Amino acid sequence: MNSWITGNEETLADRAAGFIMAAAYRAVAERGRFTLVLSGGSTPKRLYEKLAGGLREELFEKLGYDLPDRVNRSVQDPESITLPWPETFLFQGDERYVPTNHPDSNYGMVRESLMRHACVRRDNVFVMPVESGVPDEDALRYEELLRSFFRKKESEARSGFPTFDLVLLGIGDDGHTASLFPEDTKALGELEKWVIAVDAPWATPPCTRLTLTLPVINHARAVMFLVPAERYDLAFSIHEGSRPDLPAGMVRPVNGDSVWFVAESSQESRHP
Repeated sequence: MNSWITGNEETLADRAAGFIMAAAYRAVAERGRFTLVLSGGSTPKRLYEKLAGGLREELFEKLGYDLPDRVNRSVQDPESITLPWPETFLFQGDERYVPTNHPDSNYGMVRESLMRHACVRRDNVFVMPVESGVPDEDALRYEELLRSFFRKKESEARSGFPTFDLVLLGIGDDGHTASLFPEDTKALGELEKWVIAVDAPWATPPCTRLTLTLPVINHARAVMFLVPAERYDLAFSIHEGSRPDLPAGMVRPVNGDSVWFVAESSQESRHP
């Protein structure tokens, strides 16, 4: 399945939050836990705020989802349901090699928009390490952390890659996703490692980064793109398959679904 969902930014944030919540409760019912890979940058901030506060029960059902038999509810608003936080495990798709208190830190944004306002268990959050000063070693450290988690929670897939329930991604103006850039053919061609360090002098900001690799992303049960209105046309061209050369176009889940949540500058749809 390769779905395309549009709307204004606020409506899209509601729909994206509902999609994630429904996926979470389905995963918990089927496997006892929900593994979610978070995206960085500024685009998902509103979505994370929605996930932290929860969605009103009537809105969740209006979006087309059945209310689970057992749900977590917001302490501030009992009429709002939240993610099943005790069974939800959060990971990072990529990180800039800066301290977590740096303005460019992806985790710093997640912490401020989501973690501070939700009942997330500290042990359920897996932060990419950026403190050793040796990015390659930190990439290996995060990979080992992931391997340990998936060994404990489930047997590894025959492919040798983990199976995240949902990976949240964005796209840049150049078609990059996570920290996989068009110019970095070595990173795009990585077929064995789960996590790598990349030098990205062309990125904004230009800095070394850690990122999940394409095989890891493509072995997720579902991949979800969240795209701002200014990249609507680029997203549509990738979704339609006309830009397979771009990193975002190389995201093709092996056995999972791709769902595109793309903001429009108006309520009027520009593409069928």
